[in-house]
Amino acid sequence: MQESQDEKAFRLLEASVNRVQSTLEKTKHFQPFLLLLNEKGVVEFFDNEEQDSAQSYHLLEELLRVRIKENDVEVLVLAVDARMPETFAKDTPSAIRLHLEEKSQIKNKIGARFIYVPYELCSTGKDERFVRLEAPVAVGLRAEYIIC
Repeated sequence: MQESQDEKAFRLLEASVNRVQSTLEKTKHFQPFLLLLNEKGVVEFFDNEEQDSAQSYHLLEELLRVRIKENDVEVLVLAVDARMPETFAKDTPSAIRLHLEEKSQIKNKIGARFIYVPYELCSTGKDERFVRLEAPVAVGLRAEYIIC
């Protein structure tokens, strides 16, 4: 059975959150990264060695623009450590921000989403950590990368 577009997007979102969760538990932070699903169904992972988070994100955006020109990207997720927007912030200010775009949505006015996943890094007291995730919050926006 062939995956629906929603299933493809969900698969990338889930992989992104799992990667962030694992990285946070090991290192207490994560750097921005990019996941792409191409038309062949292959998931591609990109990151870089840049330590400055804003610069790292910018480099990933540049790479993404190059990849988009190849016209084989079906779904993209650009992940970054962020603060919850004040409108949604409750008790957990830290969030994973996932910028999701799908080729199947390019004709829609709201063709992309920021999905904020609030998280808290918790300690068991034995140098072991776990990440407590809260319910995600989605914010619709115009597509920025997959636009034609």
